[in-house]
Amino acid sequence: MPTILSAAKVLPILRPQLCNVRLVRRVSEASFQTQPFKLHQLNTGPSTNVTLNKSDALDMYRKMQVIRKMEQASDLLYKDRKIRGFCHLYAGQEACAVGLHAAKDSDDSIITSYRCHAFAYLARNVKEVISELLGRSHGNVRGKGGSMHMYAKNFYGGNGIVGAQQPLGAGIAFAMKYNRKPNVCFTLYGDGAANQGQLFEAANICALWRLPCVFICENNGYGMGTPTSRSSASTNYYARGDYIPGIWVDGMDVLAVREAIKFARKY
Repeated sequence: MPTILSAAKVLPILRPQLCNVRLVRRVSEASFQTQPFKLHQLNTGPSTNVTLNKSDALDMYRKMQVIRKMEQASDLLYKDRKIRGFCHLYAGQEACAVGLHAAKDSDDSIITSYRCHAFAYLARNVKEVISELLGRSHGNVRGKGGSMHMYAKNFYGGNGIVGAQQPLGAGIAFAMKYNRKPNVCFTLYGDGAANQGQLFEAANICALWRLPCVFICENNGYGMGTPTSRSSASTNYYARGDYIPGIWVDGMDVLAVREAIKFARKY
């Protein structure tokens, strides 16, 4: 069944945090309480009691830090005019991408907007992302895609047109069902694209055909510089699809994102 997730409170000025509790080195496993989830057309949601082992904690923290450092380097290269064209940074949203990757299956698919550097890194490596930004042949699409059009196995970009990835995600999910694959397509978009008509068309067909698609709205508060208060009559993006269940998630809490993705994937 399709599902809509809304990762709110994603703020680019904040440093990536695993949680508010410090892990002691001698502890191999610890339990945490995440922020409560808001549910739409669901009787039960993801668990707010999360268990985390040391290995997973360090892995997620390292990936979030690598993404932040990579984006800081990209910012400097862009300001030095080494990167031409657009350069949409993912700094401040690290927990969304890392939490998603921690919960998904290796054969699941991801498609996202033009803010795709983090997902390209998680699918490949830093060298290929930076090389792509610089237009070099070592980039993951040989320097021809730039900031907005990066691809890898089971990662379908990187799409420059606002909201264009939404129906494409539905198409990927249809292919999975048609080929009887037990996988899910995670279709990500921002709060600006949440007002696109094609989102409702894609959600409708996913609900009608019961496609394995999870729509994820990364709400960072602005769409192309326009605040959500000026663009959306309702900012409850997780409740946009009346025929699709939704979950509001604290996008700054990597553990909450991970648990929400696990729940949505099984739904």
